[in-house]
Amino acid sequence: MKNLIYISSLTIVLLSCKCPKKGIKSTKETNVIENGVKESSIPTILYEANARNFVLKLKVENQILYINKHRDIIGYESQIKISDNDWKEITDLVKKVDLNKVKDLKWPTEMRYYDGAADANVTFISNGIEYPAKGFDHGHPPLEIENLINKIVKLTEKP
Repeated sequence: MKNLIYISSLTIVLLSCKCPKKGIKSTKETNVIENGVKESSIPTILYEANARNFVLKLKVENQILYINKHRDIIGYESQIKISDNDWKEITDLVKKVDLNKVKDLKWPTEMRYYDGAADANVTFISNGIEYPAKGFDHGHPPLEIENLINKIVKLTEKP
């Protein structure tokens, strides 16, 4: 009887293992998972800027830009489909970012300390791991991610 319980327990443990499946195929830009769903290898980008009279929350994920400009709204109030050209530019800029060094980026200005600029931050989420920056002035991101952040923020200004 003990052997039967041991064998059945071992079988359950082995079958519930979340080992990589053979059906996963990788490409440069996307990973194809067995059920046909595509998962982007480009990290999700979360950008927030806050001041007393200003809020901007952005999320870039799978060629969609989610936008929230109101403090009272939870989530995002609108979304924009990012054009193929803009998406290519964003992906090229993201590939240049070393996610392990994001937390060590130096901000070029300190205007947020005296209300000269909104306090901003960016977080990259890749494979379930968050890579947050220390914070910087809105409109003056660290040099290593300046082009990326300015490109994303500029997309919110399009009519």
